[in-house]
Amino acid sequence: MRALPNVLIAAAVCAVVAPCSAQAQTNVRFLLDWAFQGQQAAFTVPVDDGTFRKLGLNVTVDRGNGSGDTVTKVAAGAYDLGYADLNAMIRFNDQHPGQRLIAVLIAHDKGTTGLATKANSGIKAPADLVGKKLASPQGDASRQLFPLFAKVNGLDESRINWINVSPELRETLLLRGEVDAISGDVPTVTLNMRALNIPEGDIRILPYSEFGLQVYGKAIIVKPDYARNNPDVVRNFIRGVAHGMNVLITDPEAAVTSVHKRDPLLKRDIEKARIKVTFDYGVLTPNVVANGYSNIDPAKLQQTLKDIAEGLQLKAVPAANETYTDSYLPPRSELKVAK
Repeated sequence: MRALPNVLIAAAVCAVVAPCSAQAQTNVRFLLDWAFQGQQAAFTVPVDDGTFRKLGLNVTVDRGNGSGDTVTKVAAGAYDLGYADLNAMIRFNDQHPGQRLIAVLIAHDKGTTGLATKANSGIKAPADLVGKKLASPQGDASRQLFPLFAKVNGLDESRINWINVSPELRETLLLRGEVDAISGDVPTVTLNMRALNIPEGDIRILPYSEFGLQVYGKAIIVKPDYARNNPDVVRNFIRGVAHGMNVLITDPEAAVTSVHKRDPLLKRDIEKARIKVTFDYGVLTPNVVANGYSNIDPAKLQQTLKDIAEGLQLKAVPAANETYTDSYLPPRSELKVAK
């Protein structure tokens, strides 16, 4: 895809919003779902190239420790907005009805959670997990969704042994043979393995989406009161993120440079590959390519919520309009995918 100069993209955003004269800056505290990686540049690029500033926002982006942790911190008011797996938010809302959150942009049109195992492990399908030892950070979205994955695939969870591990040990435990499989975000796990110089053919991936879980993935989440009281802040934040996502497509080198500033130990080639895998796998679906980011079908979302409520044994089926709203999206012309 042809790379567009960042200055031109930022100028286009500025022209849509208002003249880019000096204006009061609103502080926004934003928490990622995970560490700084290539795909997270959708949020750091608008900081670095001045897009958020031109939109009147002074955004601080902090690394996260799993979607479950991000959801909890946004609900507690420690952060204004967060990036987390939609399904982790749904589960939290069910457990904490007085602290409900809502998604205002769904970035992943398809869920990217799944399992990874060694190619020679003998685990080729969900049924092969019975009696095996699995590892994941406790707050990871993949771990929280596993009960639904197990139900859809007829697995008895009591016959699967889970251990909670810190994020940095997950792939290492698998490679050492101390666990039989791990769960996580597929692009993250895949590229973490590549960073450890593990040949792609030595790892087998079992994406949840290929075994019955047709759910949405990562989303920008916020407390409803904050969104109602700050509609322009939320809308302009989404504008900046849409710009950032398009930079990931048109100029991955600039995107990697942005996250590399936050973590100099990142390998540039790995993070460029991580961007491509993430977008190819979960973001650039035919729906998004044709209609733009966060083009959500309410009927599909409601069916997804029914499946999640049953699989995770929620107290009630969440209402679609209490889970996701498009009220704070900018015009769809500003959500188009860069060519």
